[in-house]
Amino acid sequence: MTATGTLDAPTAAQNALAGVARACAALEVLADLDPHDLPEDTLLRLLDGLEGLRRRTEALTTRTLAVVETDGRWAVEGARSFASWWRYRSGRHASTASREVRRARALRDHLPATAAALMAGRITADHASTLAHHTTDSDARRAKLADPDVGEDFLVGYATKMDASRFARVVRTWSHRVDPQAADRTYVEDSDREEFFLAETTDGYVPGGWLSPSTGRTLMTALKARIGTPAADDRRSPAQRRAAALGDLARLALDSGTLRPGARIRPHLAVTVPLETLETLAGASTPAHRAGCPAGTHPAGTDPAGTDPAGTRPSSADCVCAAFRPDRTITADLDAAALADAEPATFDDGNPVAPTLLARLTCSSHLHRVIFGPDSEVLDVGREERLFTAAQTRAIIARDGHCRFPGCDGPPGEGEIHHSIWWWSQQGETRTALGILLCWHHHDWVHKRRVTIERDDGRWRFYRRDGTEIHDPVRRT
Repeated sequence: MTATGTLDAPTAAQNALAGVARACAALEVLADLDPHDLPEDTLLRLLDGLEGLRRRTEALTTRTLAVVETDGRWAVEGARSFASWWRYRSGRHASTASREVRRARALRDHLPATAAALMAGRITADHASTLAHHTTDSDARRAKLADPDVGEDFLVGYATKMDASRFARVVRTWSHRVDPQAADRTYVEDSDREEFFLAETTDGYVPGGWLSPSTGRTLMTALKARIGTPAADDRRSPAQRRAAALGDLARLALDSGTLRPGARIRPHLAVTVPLETLETLAGASTPAHRAGCPAGTHPAGTDPAGTDPAGTRPSSADCVCAAFRPDRTITADLDAAALADAEPATFDDGNPVAPTLLARLTCSSHLHRVIFGPDSEVLDVGREERLFTAAQTRAIIARDGHCRFPGCDGPPGEGEIHHSIWWWSQQGETRTALGILLCWHHHDWVHKRRVTIERDDGRWRFYRRDGTEIHDPVRRT
């Protein structure tokens, strides 16, 4: 102790480290507790206590970070910046480390009342980060913090009364009113640094970049509008639904013709398919007889469940019962193994196309024939053709009205005509009875799940590979 009653440096250091050791020991005891063994009222009190402990720990970490940066000895270790030093020392994400360093600086230099409230556990680190970000980035705002009526104390008072999300709106409003010119500059800077990219990987694309609040909010609004209220049986995560919605928005824009007036071409991809591969694909799409046909109608060695002892699925050609009508059946079944030796179809960049995706794309594509000679010279170029004419497509849309998958009501503008590749390859008659309107999501779904669709007395019935029927989640008949 010194004459004034304060601790000397060695004693303060010992007390600090001893205090951290005691806190860690106490946490070790808590870590051995099983929350399941505690009564509900104790659980809630424990949760509140842990939240208070976290707030104080974050406050002490923030204050210590500011002192360590000022001390400067961190630079001896060769770090390029204090944020990168803290990132590597703590193992945090780069953005998290940078945010914590900025908060520590702001609380040290401009926000003493915020630092005190955080240390007392009256506000969270999120509240403190919001204040640091929106109140210290211009001279006018920093000066306004000292205002006794609407300065830092005023904002901290609000922070103690509301969660960080609502408080962020209050602080943004405060900052705009205090310095609207800075708000304008921020908007322009944000707009100028907008970027978006799709990085191609070995098995897909990874999006990245940064969008301004305006653009980001517009995109999120469009995604939410596209997603709508998920169906009761929609098991996809919100992130999966957003990814599907983003693809749908791109298709809607391309299908509308506004990006290229008069153009309505599906799909919006170029795929090169050798004729032999297309023929093999059609053969691999031979409809397998679904389970449930009468016993004794399959050749010897097969069973009515649709598999023989070797594990293969008998096709409709192997079945002599009258229950299965390929001329009324739209199959998405596919024996991908049959394409093992076939030259794969490729996108225009040379990457191969998976068999199921190729079958899916074939459903709604324009086919453009190009014949090459032995030295890759073009010998003949045919005109684009489609399985269904425009008139037939309109007729199918008029008949079905919306996506016919059980429980779905996706509109025609957001769907495609699904049909049987196998029936077409057998020179079967191209009739509207062999086409069905499906939304993009369910068109993908029936191909991925190898769903078979049958038209029975004017009604579409959907069957899984095991023969069980897919029913409307509301009307299960």
